[in-house]
Amino acid sequence: MAEKNDKPVENLTELAEYRARMRHDRQNLIEELIQDGMDNGLFDNLPGKGKPLNLNKNPYAADMELAHELLKENDLPPVWILQRNEILAKAAKLRAEIERQWQWHRQEFGVANANKGRLTISWDDFCLKWIAEIAELNKAIDAFNLKRPFDHIEIFKLTIDSELKRVDAPRWLR
Repeated sequence: MAEKNDKPVENLTELAEYRARMRHDRQNLIEELIQDGMDNGLFDNLPGKGKPLNLNKNPYAADMELAHELLKENDLPPVWILQRNEILAKAAKLRAEIERQWQWHRQEFGVANANKGRLTISWDDFCLKWIAEIAELNKAIDAFNLKRPFDHIEIFKLTIDSELKRVDAPRWLR
């Protein structure tokens, strides 16, 4: 009785041990097969043997190799990176504005009793403006997430509630 490797298996015990090893000890088996191949000279005539590896090429971007090479030579990032940076900059600007406005409204709301109605309306107007900005930003995020390479992290959508919670601001001033 012979197995795939043409090793003669003398009895059923050896066959059972061989099959168990095939199932449970694959890493060692693979290492042994590679070592056997090296010992038998199977890797001696490989193209490029003894030459350093070219690690500058991206093996996964064969259809985009020329485009990536041109971008790299001209120190330009790919378009999706530029779009990602633009979206993140807009989100950071929005968050800074929310925090700044909240600090001002909180301070004024605590001090001015006569202007509470005006401040409440002002805060609501800012929240409505931010809701519209977040909707536009989320459209850009959706477009980006569809274009980005799958092995890169997607950008998550924003919500007014999470952005207000980030600065401990309420949605409604009372």
